[in-house]
Amino acid sequence: MYRVCGIVYHADDAAGKHFVCRFIDKSGGVYFHDGAKYKDQVVYYDNIVNFPPKKLQTVDKYVMKMVIYTRL
Repeated sequence: MYRVCGIVYHADDAAGKHFVCRFIDKSGGVYFHDGAKYKDQVVYYDNIVNFPPKKLQTVDKYVMKMVIYTRL
């Protein structure tokens, strides 16, 4: 059995190519990281049970490019 533990997003814009990510901790907390915007901070969003699958596909202008799983 596996669970999603991270999602990598990508966008091309006038400023260039940029990646951001979400990660999900063992208790289901969803966090967001954008090093260009928040430097070394991560932002807590909500618990994974409150995210419909469609909402996980994008973050603002960023589109999902990779899903990372871990074995339970």
